[in-house]
Amino acid sequence: MRRFSRAATRSVPLAVGVVLLGAGVASAQPSAADVVAQRTEAGISALQGIKKSLTPSERKQDSRLVIEKRLRADHALAALLPDYRTGLPVAKTGAVSVDITGVAGTAVAQAVRAAGGTVRYASPDGAVRADLPLAAVDKIAARGDVAAVAPAAQAMTWREQDPRRELVAQAVTQVSEGDKAHGADTARAQYGVTGSGIKVCVLSDGVNSLSKSQAAGELPAVDVLAGQAGSGDEGTAMLEIVHDLAPGATLGFATAFTSEASFAANIRALRTTGHCTVIVDDVAYFDESPFQDTQVAQAVNDVTAAGTLYFSSAGNSGNFTDGTSGYYEGDFRASASTLPGISGTPHDFDPGSAVQTSDPLSAGSLGKPVTLFWSDPWGKSGNDYDLFILNASGSVVSSSDNPQTGSQNPYEIASVPTTGSGYRVAVVKYSGADRFLALNVIRGRFVDSGSLKAFSTAGVTSGHSAAADAFSVAAAPAATAFGRPLETGDPANPAGPYPGQFTAASKWERFTSDGERHVFFNPDGTELTPGNVSSTGGATRAKPDITAADGVATSVAGFQPFYGTSAAAPHAAAIAALLLSGKPTATPAEIRSALVSSAIDLGAPGYDAVTGAGVIMAGPALDALGVPQS
Repeated sequence: MRRFSRAATRSVPLAVGVVLLGAGVASAQPSAADVVAQRTEAGISALQGIKKSLTPSERKQDSRLVIEKRLRADHALAALLPDYRTGLPVAKTGAVSVDITGVAGTAVAQAVRAAGGTVRYASPDGAVRADLPLAAVDKIAARGDVAAVAPAAQAMTWREQDPRRELVAQAVTQVSEGDKAHGADTARAQYGVTGSGIKVCVLSDGVNSLSKSQAAGELPAVDVLAGQAGSGDEGTAMLEIVHDLAPGATLGFATAFTSEASFAANIRALRTTGHCTVIVDDVAYFDESPFQDTQVAQAVNDVTAAGTLYFSSAGNSGNFTDGTSGYYEGDFRASASTLPGISGTPHDFDPGSAVQTSDPLSAGSLGKPVTLFWSDPWGKSGNDYDLFILNASGSVVSSSDNPQTGSQNPYEIASVPTTGSGYRVAVVKYSGADRFLALNVIRGRFVDSGSLKAFSTAGVTSGHSAAADAFSVAAAPAATAFGRPLETGDPANPAGPYPGQFTAASKWERFTSDGERHVFFNPDGTELTPGNVSSTGGATRAKPDITAADGVATSVAGFQPFYGTSAAAPHAAAIAALLLSGKPTATPAEIRSALVSSAIDLGAPGYDAVTGAGVIMAGPALDALGVPQS
């Protein structure tokens, strides 16, 4: 894998440029490289033909919806794109899950029902999530009160699974190893704190096994927001971790999975209706901008401004230090190599003298979503960038090429096929100005492939976890490091187990996501550095903030042990509850100072982009806050 900061000095034969996106060479008998280039040109040209012929209704729709409809109706077009798949999960009934944005949620919801759809969520500000017949998308998008229709924004939690250990540990029920690793067990005794008087609330997928955990004595009563229990059990496992470390704290829960708008609403409701003092989540939506606080991050900003402490998983997308990241960011660099039959200019990933207009993907990237953002304000993008995934033969297999004409989001998303090999990602500036790019193969990786070099950078932590006053939490193993190889060919796992408390010799999990987070815009879309949205502009947030334990026991099936920053975040939230119970008058700034100043460095002295300030410890943090021992 090639580090972005290193300038390459090698030369690359023209054939390599052709394989990427480069110009073909006219010949009576085309070479293999020419054939690859011709396939790429034909695929992108066909997709751009759709983009140039959009109807007014289609211009409000995500390109994947438009392409899915056209491929089903136009066999000639389908023949031009034989390997192409939109990746949309269209039900046997012909329905697709969509997010509809506009100004009249109630009226749009009624129109969806009249068109044979099912409304899943409707917010007061006009956002609607629905299962809508694909054939009805044009009609709904054509409405004057509808601004956009897109496939439902997808989310994930930041849990890592190691089935080999789960099989061994399924009968184990015990207090989280993080209780000892963070010194919370001794801190409760020495300082007389339990979290009493503090309410800690969790946002995750669901709490299916809540009653089972309560019957087993693993959890007390939990205040679940009305109608927001969700589905799944990661929330139950997170609640058990909080209760293990802060047994006196009151607990609450709401799902983050109904929709992105519902997630933001539940964050605010947990503070206003649920009266939560500390909130923690382990969820990320794929379309959360890395460059601006969008709807979920804005909800986090609202509750932190009101005094609530907010903790969020930094993510499990890997980090540059360990070579586990599938993330790339940098200024757009126009390639000298192009295809004559397409509009726009490919991005050159190689900062050196060679030309490389695609970034090769690892075998572990199969089925993974790929996102592209650029430094335009959310909802106001007038610079048009497109995302293409190519196979080894040069065919376009997936893409996202929405038009950006001044009122759309600077965002594209496509999916890597679930089978095959030799896939590559290409970015094309269709029109407009050069911008700073962020390309993320979520939980995948860029990897050298033949003559193609992989280019990646640090900085994958993003979204609401990187909100200014949130605590973005990285992961370090409390007992045994995560054992399953993240990718075929990965080096041996760190030695373990790690009994007892964390020390400076402890190692972070190699999947934990790194920072720092480069931002360019205020939440309202105004520029932080007017006129400069390149790598030399904007501002940098020191994210992640802190590190906490994962790889711990819970009583919840499938979370024995519980790995990922999904497990780390509730440990940090519980420690904050202990601090607040020891000093109820402490301000958020005082809690932050106590946690950060007393943390154990795991990397270089001071802040580092993988572990932040380091592992937080309950006793030293209580002491730093000035809580007397009992």
